Amino acid sequence: MRKAPVSADHPYAGFTGNKSRTYVASAQIADIVNLAIHLGRPLLVEGEAGCGKTRLASAIAEELQLGDVVAMTVKSTSQAADLLYRFDALRRLQDAQDPLNLSARSLHPYISLQALGRAIQQGRPCVVLIDEVDKADIDFPNDLLDVLDRFEFDIEDLPVEESEACLQSRGFGRHVSAPKGGVKPLVIITSNREKQLPEPFLRRCLYIQLDFPTDEAMLADIVLKNLEATQEAVSAALIAAAVKRFCEIRQRGRQLTVQKLPATSELVDWVRVLHWKGRKAEDIATAELDASDQAILFKVRDDIRRYSARTADEAGQ
Repeated sequence: MRKAPVSADHPYAGFTGNKSRTYVASAQIADIVNLAIHLGRPLLVEGEAGCGKTRLASAIAEELQLGDVVAMTVKSTSQAADLLYRFDALRRLQDAQDPLNLSARSLHPYISLQALGRAIQQGRPCVVLIDEVDKADIDFPNDLLDVLDRFEFDIEDLPVEESEACLQSRGFGRHVSAPKGGVKPLVIITSNREKQLPEPFLRRCLYIQLDFPTDEAMLADIVLKNLEATQEAVSAALIAAAVKRFCEIRQRGRQLTVQKLPATSELVDWVRVLHWKGRKAEDIATAELDASDQAILFKVRDDIRRYSARTADEAGQ
């Protein structure tokens, strides 16, 4: 795919996917990220658990030197407004009990911008992560549609007559938008497909499906980067042997239709443990998985039982 035509002076220009300390993205993924930057669209990222959906956001922020990711984890009770602003009704009620506290006569002292709202209002380059959007009610993504289109919103809880006072005291009024010449945040949205997202929401996003890497060299590079980040010196031979065996374990798990296939996060942890235990590269290919190996690689009891039973059956043949 041809590189997206993002100018060199664009605040988000030039993501390659291979300059993070701990993350490796394919050229195809990097191209889609750059297309989203050029189009000003949010990125919807899906993929199996442990394959780096949330870490992609960190890799983009790290490589483009955008500071810490502005992260929000969605819950089943989350509403779109929770990402934009918060009205502290409880504190206002408490203040109202004090007849000398005049703040409670107004609403604006109790309204504060939340992560996405602050990112929009500040208008500076940053990466905003909306994690696990599919956990919320279907109204959540629908209510985000206009915000993600225009990157501006109204604080519905703030009376119009208090807008100017809020602007003077809090730095924002009832209508919140980026300052003139400001930059939209780069929004990364992750989903585990627990429920179908509405089509109008999907239409506003560019889509990335993060699959588990099948290239053993790329997997070895991912492991090496993560180990270097924690200053652990593991031999290339051990990493290569572990990656090869891990791919075989994943394939067997797929054949057994396990609920949770081990992914890159389990691979990195497993290599660390193999190194700590002093395991030899030449032994990894044939050694049976012990209890600690299974606890690292599999996260569901029935998956461990199913894998162990197949291994026992093959050993008895």
